[in-house]
Amino acid sequence: MTTLVCLHHAGGNPSLFRAWAQYAPPGVNVLPVVLPTGPDSDRTRLHRSVEELVPALAAGLERDVADDFVLFGKSMGGLLAYLLARHFEERGGMRPKALAVAAFGAPHVQWNYFTAEHDDDLLLARLHAMGGIPDWLIGHPAWVRPFLGLLRDDARMCAEYRHRPQERPLALPVRVFAGATDPLVPRDAFTRWRELGDDVEVTILPGDHYLVSKDFGLLRRAIFSLTLQGRTPAGSI
Repeated sequence: MTTLVCLHHAGGNPSLFRAWAQYAPPGVNVLPVVLPTGPDSDRTRLHRSVEELVPALAAGLERDVADDFVLFGKSMGGLLAYLLARHFEERGGMRPKALAVAAFGAPHVQWNYFTAEHDDDLLLARLHAMGGIPDWLIGHPAWVRPFLGLLRDDARMCAEYRHRPQERPLALPVRVFAGATDPLVPRDAFTRWRELGDDVEVTILPGDHYLVSKDFGLLRRAIFSLTLQGRTPAGSI
């Protein structure tokens, strides 16, 4: 059994991968990661930086996951998945057999997609413009505002991350998936993943930034294939 460790986007939650667990093929165990939250009704993150968060997540995986696992992250989850892969490679011991990310540019390209400093109205407008809030919900901002604390904390962690150059290329397959109409991440930010490893493939899929929640099955099947076989279908650029 191979464990597919899934990390969600900024402000998201593990329920994003409910359908993945439902449709997982035999041999794949989908494990959505729960990011620790603070004591104030789950509206803030417990950890204030990725430097604090990643070791805590790694400790949980070392406790709960066997050696046979793949890391997958969407948007902010892509950054966390990459940093976890580096954490395990640099410290020895258990290592993922592959790394997959979706809707996230290479980590050495500075995050500037949106900022935690936006006021609520501007942040909601930005989320709506990028497809994160449907038209009917933007008319009810009071329903969304309680969840903006987690989004701000996550965005702040991403914005404050400063890339530390790798000592060597990543020693595992890296598969990057980009939405053809992603309004946040420029195409060259995806292709720059190739600078970080010797076995990197970038695949363009139909869709925007929300490749997981708006997936027609293409991304899910590609990740399941990678998890089972260590390779993705043709179609890379």
